[in-house]
Amino acid sequence: MHVSELLEELRSRGVPEDAYSIGQDRNDSYCLTGAYGTWQVYYSERGLRRSERIHASEDAACRDLLSRLLRDVMRSQE
Repeated sequence: MHVSELLEELRSRGVPEDAYSIGQDRNDSYCLTGAYGTWQVYYSERGLRRSERIHASEDAACRDLLSRLLRDVMRSQE
C-alpha cells in the first residue's frame, strides 16, 4: 500500500481528515512521517510521539496507520 492508496481508503471509510497527518507532525493526530529511508507512525500529543513504531517500508507504515485510525474511529462510534 502506498500513501495515495491509504488516503483513498481513509476517505472511503469516512475517517475525519483532522484525525491524521501524513508527511508532518500535527498535535492530537495520528501521524505518518518518513525520514532516512524509514517510516514513523505515532500519535502526536503535546509535542510527544506516543506509541511510535518505525517501519522499513511504506506499505507496513500505511497499514499500521490505517489499523490505528480504524480502531480509533470504531471506538468513537460505540
